[in-house]
Amino acid sequence: MSPGSCYHPYANEQGPEVVALDCELVGGGSDGTLDLCARVCLIGENENLIFHSYCKPLIPVTNYRYEITGITEENLINAPPLEQVRSRIEEILCNGETPWRARILGGKARILVGHDLEHDLWCLDMYYPGHLIRDTAQYQPLMRTNSIPHSLKYLTKTYLGYEIQTGIHHPYEDCVAALRIYKKMRSLSHPNKCFSLPNYGKDFLDANSSTSFDSLTKRELMNLSPDALLEMSLPNYKCWCLDAKNPMNY
Repeated sequence: MSPGSCYHPYANEQGPEVVALDCELVGGGSDGTLDLCARVCLIGENENLIFHSYCKPLIPVTNYRYEITGITEENLINAPPLEQVRSRIEEILCNGETPWRARILGGKARILVGHDLEHDLWCLDMYYPGHLIRDTAQYQPLMRTNSIPHSLKYLTKTYLGYEIQTGIHHPYEDCVAALRIYKKMRSLSHPNKCFSLPNYGKDFLDANSSTSFDSLTKRELMNLSPDALLEMSLPNYKCWCLDAKNPMNY
């Protein structure tokens, strides 16, 4: 294994297909603060447009938030209902698999990339398996040290070097930004080995992951150099570099 690389026996295999999603949200409720999905965009890994549509929320819109969304009442008059748009998105994401098959490690279901996807999926009233979600708002290396997410605008400027959301937000632009950040993180090499652990969360990993630290005493650890400690370390999250390698054959 060459220095700075991630070892895995399936290193030459390609991972699942990737799509990025972004929703534009208008306001509902008496004060217009309830987020309602009114526009959706899905793009492929080559930034090609897969799906784009306005959608009619389930309840009346009371604030179109035009200065941010660019959405007007006219845009939604003939828009398909949310249920129809959600069904189309699920069809694209499952990629011919049944929903139950997409929930396990296997099959052809696509990796879903985006920023604050939990909120977007909530507004779409849909579920997608956690092991297939890559959220730039929740990926540990992209978060603040206190685990608070950065904005997509900040991440794009910091990691990609250009500005987004300078006026009206466009879902395609946000999809592209999240996808490029994901691909940048996926392409990074690491000095430590990365293991393809399911996306169960930190508590599971703490309880079930063992490292070579376990066999050393406190005194032995204190005598190790920082480089040696780094070499022995394992991440407590699933590293996105594994997505390019298809380690679980799904």
